[in-house]
Amino acid sequence: MNIKLIYFNFAFWRAEISRIALFHAGIEFEDVRISSEDFAYIKAYGTLPDGTPIPTKALPCLTVNGVSICQTGAIARYCGKLSGLYPKDDALACASIDQILDTCTDLTNALSFPPNIEIERDRKSFRESLLQPDGKLTKYFSALNLLDKNYNTAVKSLLSPTQFTVADLAIWGIVRWFKSGLIDYIPDNLSDLYPDLILTHDKISKNKTVLEWLSKTK
Repeated sequence: MNIKLIYFNFAFWRAEISRIALFHAGIEFEDVRISSEDFAYIKAYGTLPDGTPIPTKALPCLTVNGVSICQTGAIARYCGKLSGLYPKDDALACASIDQILDTCTDLTNALSFPPNIEIERDRKSFRESLLQPDGKLTKYFSALNLLDKNYNTAVKSLLSPTQFTVADLAIWGIVRWFKSGLIDYIPDNLSDLYPDLILTHDKISKNKTVLEWLSKTK
């Protein structure tokens, strides 16, 4: 099987969960990390310069024997199934994982600046509005924390104590990103308000596979 995972050259959760899932299972794949010039080509033509189709003109994109798969959740589910980190025959467990993946995507998209915001003062104001009690970050973080809590109670109890899934990797990646301090106008301790997310983050941060991957890709 010829697998390529295409993304930018940094450890963002959208691609990292699938990279780690494949690495965890020892599945060979080409970790394709593109340049800004490559991405401009994708936006213009819908392919990489070598002709690899990127149907949505967005990343990540996975190719399997030349077939392109787009969308973070679809890629994570496929890689999760290959690696044993996503159930193959338990519909309820799959749905529990899917809602976490989708909420992580919603949370990420909420940070995007509206196209009409160009002044720095307005960008700061927009991001700060997301932190209000009725703001989108508050909404999605609260929901994700509850989903994680319910998932750990209803689904993880069926797994072995050392087992994890792509849902755990997604939460780890989201919390790690927010803790990085790289998100303008968002405090790096925001995720500390959500104890279940922190528990999952801290557990995955100590996982042998994750530590090996981070060491390998420094």
